Amino acid sequence: MTQEPLPKRYPEMNGKIALVTGGSTGIGLATAQAFAHEGATVIIASRNERRAKHALTTLGGDGRGRWTQCDVTNGRDVERLISSILNEYGQIDYAFNNAGSGGKMSPIASMSEDAWGKTINGYLTSVFLCMRYQLPAMLKAGRGVIVNNSSVDGLRGYPFTGGAAYAAAKHGVLGLTRSAALEHAKDGVRITAICPGWIGTPPIETFIKKNEQVGAQIIGQEPIGRLGTPLEVSNGVLWLCSEASSFMLGSPLVLDGGYMA
Repeated sequence: MTQEPLPKRYPEMNGKIALVTGGSTGIGLATAQAFAHEGATVIIASRNERRAKHALTTLGGDGRGRWTQCDVTNGRDVERLISSILNEYGQIDYAFNNAGSGGKMSPIASMSEDAWGKTINGYLTSVFLCMRYQLPAMLKAGRGVIVNNSSVDGLRGYPFTGGAAYAAAKHGVLGLTRSAALEHAKDGVRITAICPGWIGTPPIETFIKKNEQVGAQIIGQEPIGRLGTPLEVSNGVLWLCSEASSFMLGSPLVLDGGYMA
């Protein structure tokens, strides 16, 4: 029996240009696939070429895709990324700033400055750098949507010892998002964020398998009784980018299975 293709929900995305950082796996890949399904041309920006090439083969849909190697903690890399997109396509309509990486997790009293710096750079400075170069292109066009990936950890303290730097970075993403959204509220560019709860990405699933007791605690924190899926988060990202959310500005969308309720 042939499975019917999923209906398209956002016809305005057909033919548009969507950038997804960290688009090779997990939430980023699910979002890249969703944009492609709607007919958008998707640019995946990541560091790992092997994973990225595999990701491109999964996009399907009516859109096209390509990969650009980029370390989003490096301003020159990000500037080259945005310039290459503008040179080839002339515009950026949607940007999902999803990529992130950090240093070793440890309690505040014993955390090294290097670990702190890597985490803040990997999860917060990276978002600033992406917005720094995305915004001029969108402002020139007078349109565009930026969605930044924060976390429920940007809304409360990290629930386990060692996550203070991560939570600080994710709180920073929301402060940056809100401030930028207000700066450009009347410029035709919408900026917002998404705050996922515990999501079944490859790193989280691997961690839970190796740490069953902590995994049970994690799932126990979710009133819905399970992890979220990357697809569920991508659904939120696309809605934020769509015309259906035209009055959504600055405030984050929380997708957490009831965690913050």
